[in-house]
Amino acid sequence: MFCCRACRRKFNERTGTPFNHLEFPTDIVFQVLLCRFRYKLSLRNLAELFLLRGFEFTHQAVQEWEARFASFLAEQLRRRRQGKLGSR
Repeated sequence: MFCCRACRRKFNERTGTPFNHLEFPTDIVFQVLLCRFRYKLSLRNLAELFLLRGFEFTHQAVQEWEARFASFLAEQLRRRRQGKLGSR
């Protein structure tokens, strides 16, 4: 938590981003979505897989995260990949 000296408003590193008001750490949400997109795991399988790691959430939460962050992640990957294609 940070505090603005001028207005005394409290904020954190997520304030003003799409990740604000998430219940879980951002890196866990990204890992869940990466497994969803990369390995085509089902929503229920992801919930069970991360339950073994100590994170309890429902398959509806994964579905909401996918709807909320899929376009954002795709845009970030496009930016990172831009200009790095081969000659073919």
